[in-house]
Amino acid sequence: MPTARSEMPAVELNGLIYVPGGFGPVPGGLANGKGPVDTLDAYDPLSDRWTALAPMPEPRHHEMVTVYRGRIYVFGGFIDPWIPQSTAWVYDPAAEHWQVLKPMPAPRTAGAAVTLGNSIYLVGGTTSPASRILLTWRYDPATDTWAEAAATLEAREHLAAVALEGRIYALGGRWLNDLSSVEIYDPARDRWTEGIPMLEARAGFGATVLDGRIYVAGGELINFLKTLKSAEVFDPAAGDWTSLQPMPGPLHGVPLVGVDGALYILGGSGRSADVINAGRVFAYRP
Repeated sequence: MPTARSEMPAVELNGLIYVPGGFGPVPGGLANGKGPVDTLDAYDPLSDRWTALAPMPEPRHHEMVTVYRGRIYVFGGFIDPWIPQSTAWVYDPAAEHWQVLKPMPAPRTAGAAVTLGNSIYLVGGTTSPASRILLTWRYDPATDTWAEAAATLEAREHLAAVALEGRIYALGGRWLNDLSSVEIYDPARDRWTEGIPMLEARAGFGATVLDGRIYVAGGELINFLKTLKSAEVFDPAAGDWTSLQPMPGPLHGVPLVGVDGALYILGGSGRSADVINAGRVFAYRP
């Protein structure tokens, strides 16, 4: 990556991978000289090339990001010194322009944003001082309004969440303990139910959907100060998780994105509960 970063999301749009914010080099940064950055870069897997784009309105790390109708939506995240924000922005790649949206009902960070139908859902996360968040928020991009949705069964931050077959899967994360559990949200019933747990507990990991299956990779076990290089995949037809070839090395605070039959893992930190960024990009073809 042009700038080694961790604790940031990444999304795919029209064959490009967009990476906003995260922990990056900041003079006087509180975490090994790292802090929130406003950087937005796009990676083209076909040319193996990065492009710098218009920076975010303000620096953030642990923010939540999703794509809706050709635009990139960014919610919350931390500023130094670990202060969660309620901001909401949208980026239009065609115009290379950021727009400020109605803020979230309250600050939130280290959660997950997922697009499902014509709504964006904010799942899990935490605030400061660290507090449990169970309530799901639903954002309507057409009206720029927020509403409450059903609470998750467990509090979980540093989770991952994906949309698959008209439902949202909330995966892993942690609250006091690292979690392997999975919850599934049905928007028609506004209800969360238990899913099939992952093979391994993990938080601060990457997750994506590729060819109708859910892939997860990396993460950390904060209670053991262990960073993971393992990966696994969930096949909804078979109803089970299967181990994959592990990543070349352990990483946490790392996003995973699927593009054209391949998985890309970008940046991340190699040491649990720390910011040791390498900025490497790895591709895996299942």
